[in-house]
Amino acid sequence: MVDASLRIELTSAGSDAMQERTLECADSQPLESSTVREPEAACEALANAGEEVFFGLPDPNVICTQEYGGPQQAHVTGTLNGQPVDKHFSLTDGCKISEWNAMKALLGGIGGAV
Repeated sequence: MVDASLRIELTSAGSDAMQERTLECADSQPLESSTVREPEAACEALANAGEEVFFGLPDPNVICTQEYGGPQQAHVTGTLNGQPVDKHFSLTDGCKISEWNAMKALLGGIGGAV
């Protein structure tokens, strides 16, 4: 089960464009106040990988591929299961792209305009 109250700011490097979305989950179910595009899928993504993505420590033995996935960036703040969240996402290497993909329902897909 996941309880979340998150604010997501989506930007694109080199652009002033910004979108703001919210996600509210109670017992892994989205509340009507959620404004992400796929609230059910976003609550499910948090239940499946949220603890690891938001609170997991990086493994010093992992080597991240040096690839560029695009200019999209996201800043997520709020709470997840009572713990404070303040995390930045980007697409600047393979590890960060993997984190983005794990939270794709929350952040949106890679590519396209913000």
